[in-house]
Amino acid sequence: MQDHNDFEIGTDVLAKKEYCNKLYSGFLEAQKLANIGHWELDLATGVLYWSDEVYRIFGLESQEFDATYEAFLSYVHPEDLEMVNDAYLKSLQERKGYHIEHRIVRKNGEIGFVEERCEHKFLADGTALGSIGTVHDITDKKIAESELFLASILFKKINDGVMITDADQKIITVNDAFGKISGYEREEIIGKAPNIVSSGWHDKKFYEELWHAINTDGYWNGEMIDRRKDGELYTAELSIIAIHDKKGELTNYISIVNDISEKKQKETLIHNLAYFDSLTELPNRALFQERISRKISSLKRSGKKMALFFIDMDNFKNINDTFGHFTGDRFLIEVARLMNALLREQDTLARLGGDEFTIAVEDVESLVDIASIAQKIVDAFDKPIKIGDKNLYTGASVGISIYPDDAKNYEELVKAADTAMYQVKEGGKNGYQFYTQTMNEKVMQRMHIENDLRSAIAKDEFFLVYQPKVNIVTKSVYGMEALVRWNHTTKGLIGPDEFIGISEETGQILSLGLWVAKRAMYDTKMLHDEGKRLVVSINVSSKQLGDASFVDDICVIADEIGLDRGFVELEITETHIMKNVDKALQILNELYKRGFLLSIDDFGTGYSSLNYLKKLPAKTIKIDRSFVLDIDKNPDDRSIVAAIIAMANSLGKDVIAEGSETKEHIEALKFLHCSKVQGYYFSKPLKIEAFREYVTNFKLDN
Repeated sequence: MQDHNDFEIGTDVLAKKEYCNKLYSGFLEAQKLANIGHWELDLATGVLYWSDEVYRIFGLESQEFDATYEAFLSYVHPEDLEMVNDAYLKSLQERKGYHIEHRIVRKNGEIGFVEERCEHKFLADGTALGSIGTVHDITDKKIAESELFLASILFKKINDGVMITDADQKIITVNDAFGKISGYEREEIIGKAPNIVSSGWHDKKFYEELWHAINTDGYWNGEMIDRRKDGELYTAELSIIAIHDKKGELTNYISIVNDISEKKQKETLIHNLAYFDSLTELPNRALFQERISRKISSLKRSGKKMALFFIDMDNFKNINDTFGHFTGDRFLIEVARLMNALLREQDTLARLGGDEFTIAVEDVESLVDIASIAQKIVDAFDKPIKIGDKNLYTGASVGISIYPDDAKNYEELVKAADTAMYQVKEGGKNGYQFYTQTMNEKVMQRMHIENDLRSAIAKDEFFLVYQPKVNIVTKSVYGMEALVRWNHTTKGLIGPDEFIGISEETGQILSLGLWVAKRAMYDTKMLHDEGKRLVVSINVSSKQLGDASFVDDICVIADEIGLDRGFVELEITETHIMKNVDKALQILNELYKRGFLLSIDDFGTGYSSLNYLKKLPAKTIKIDRSFVLDIDKNPDDRSIVAAIIAMANSLGKDVIAEGSETKEHIEALKFLHCSKVQGYYFSKPLKIEAFREYVTNFKLDN
């Protein structure tokens, strides 16, 4: 039986053994974490021990077989086998340890790299007892070194320029290729910002989009125009990459630059050969068709129109036959130059071949404008074209088609314009013709009106009529609207809808508007002198508001006639105001300061903002007649009118309803508390003599 001391001794041994096992287990775990295994070789018995980590490094299961030196050598890469064996034998012979790196071939065939260290144990007489060593798996390190080496070689040898900056965009280094592209030595730009090569070519938006891509995606690729040290511009294909560390923090930017200037020049040359006429340098048939087809796609969405001209030079064959092709070519170059000078930047002139040219005129608003361009082209060839010492006479036959009125695609548009051009040829050449006769007549009629407008004031063909404005509560005429009419000497009366729009487009509204203002103020002053102190309303267009001298001119007229400006109400349509609100506010405020009354005409049709409406110094809001015509029948119209009245009242403004033509209109407006009306129910517009009599005898029974 064991005594107490024996039990304690036994317990202590077990604890120490358990403690040693824990240490050894921890030792093996540490080897695994460090990718380092150890081995021991007993030279007397030939027994070799591998730790579990050595087996793992060689791609084997732990203690898969008994280790031997021969087994070790079988996993050494064949090309390194002799080196490894010699190193071991030499170290025994020299009685010192060794350190070596070599490749291994794992069980699955993968190549790995290891670092071995070994020391030997010897007796006093020099007999070797054994060896102990470590095997360190350095495969990842070797791969990283290899990649770093390749990256270094690539950085030096690559033809693309490479720039590396820190997170603050200060240049850390560049490769030789970057220096060749930019013209800067490395020492010149280290520590500087990349904008040292900036050309200033790109706008703020370009760089905002670039940095948005880098900050969002970590990458940007595109073309950029930069500047070399000597000032020369070049086109670069550029990639910028944001580099982040393992924590996700930005550390560097890498820019890869490829000079593609020569490539772009070649592309431009090829493009020019394919899409431009080599003689005139104008777009050729292929490019013209491509542009028109693309434009048609956008016009389908916008609803705008486009004109296509087909132009054939008259008598060109005679020039070629008489003076030769060299002179004919120079003639065509001059023809192209003359026509190009007549066009806007957005229009396209092309040469289809021979003496045939085409023009695309975009954003057509007025057929008169198109006719004007065509006439300028025809007129340009009234004079001879001088080539050398020769005066060459020609003419231009121009056919015009309109998208989408005449055709819906490129081929049909060209065909329609070509057909119109041949009509010009058959009619005697040297002129222009629209594809449809109806369009020709419409254009000619408008052009006659435009021409006749120029002399109408001088011929005293305009006159004014006045429509009374009635207050149905006070039962009195309180004002009148001046309306211009045109009594043409040969065509008779021409309605305002036929000439007002044209006068605005041509700018003739400026002189016509001042004539109307002067005549209206004169008649109003005459009524005042008779005791009829009425307010006169005069319509003002946006073109007049845009005229720098308008405010001063209308003040001078009122002062010369001697009419108090407080009896002159200038009516501006809501649509005209909304065309340029800020400018309109500036002019209207100035007119208000000068003492004129202001009124917003046709209210409800211009989609105005209440924010701007409350800023307008207008005293009166005039409800558009379209809302009044059915006010007694249509609940929606009645609601709209009621809303406008309520809004005007809240803003402290008067309301007048035009288009009041029936007793039912008057009753409905009275019910809605609209006291001021204008319309045929009371009177049509009258000449001043009849208007004076109307005011004198006016009586409202109910």
